[in-house]
Amino acid sequence: MEKTEILDVAETAEGLAMLFIDYDDSDIASAIGHVQFTSGRSDETDPPTQLLATNDTLRTLWTSPSGALWVASADGNVATTAPVSWPAAGPGVDYQTLSGAPWAVTSLAPQRSNGLPPNVTGLWGTADDNVFAGTYDGDIYRWDGRAWAQDHDGAAAGNRGVSAFGGTGPNDVFALGIAGTLLHFDGRAWTPLRVPGPPNGHESLTAVHALPDGTVFISTSGDDGRLLHGTHAGLSEFGRYPLPLIGMAALDDRLLFATGDGVAELSGYDVDMIRDTFSTASIRAGRGRVFFIEPAQEVPNFICYDPREGDGEDDAWWGMDY
Repeated sequence: MEKTEILDVAETAEGLAMLFIDYDDSDIASAIGHVQFTSGRSDETDPPTQLLATNDTLRTLWTSPSGALWVASADGNVATTAPVSWPAAGPGVDYQTLSGAPWAVTSLAPQRSNGLPPNVTGLWGTADDNVFAGTYDGDIYRWDGRAWAQDHDGAAAGNRGVSAFGGTGPNDVFALGIAGTLLHFDGRAWTPLRVPGPPNGHESLTAVHALPDGTVFISTSGDDGRLLHGTHAGLSEFGRYPLPLIGMAALDDRLLFATGDGVAELSGYDVDMIRDTFSTASIRAGRGRVFFIEPAQEVPNFICYDPREGDGEDDAWWGMDY
């Protein structure tokens, strides 16, 4: 049976970009991605506009500080609407710009450890000339505005998959992922960091949020959910909770979490559930609002939390189906 889901969302000043995937439910690994866009709450009478059609296994979507869109695939391709100059993607890779700014696509070099195309599982940067791509095998590639290069060999360092990035600036970037993978980039090289606190099972580090004082929060999910706090010079356990913190996003001065069974919020040193009426596979920060992606979607959908809307708390939560 053919299925379609929304895998990721990214908000710009113009509206909301959505990464859709199409797949046979017996083989989700071969899912093909495309990008659609809406300037508001589209419905059946105002459907979204398709920006990009591909034959590629798109898996992640990110919007840069300039508002450019970036996507990457499980087959090692990266594309963007930013004004870049790079070699064209390998043969057979088809990206068609259907609306809006043109997309430029390139293929990352094979991984040094095994010669295979990198399966990109995380994409983030501080500008369109400083972008990082993390991979399922723990490798990290970086675009410096001139060329893509593999900056970190995950296999050689004993790291596992890298799925999230964050930091305070180009010389203070954290990379994190499964099995306690935690790295820091100082603008020159990646250094492994120690994960603090007592063991927490087979722990994955799920997200990083930079604070105005130059410190960061890092969320984790293992036997317990944890928050870590500090800098690359030293992190400590901020709190341990009976909730898996599988994603984290800021909403003004609030910090929200996807927990699988709903949404939680940091309150002092506690993490409290604030919504349990839907499941959450991931969370994405928007512009004054936050988006949640549900797992196993019957129809493509996302849920938005926008406290600026309506007269009450319930009005601030709404879903969109396609």
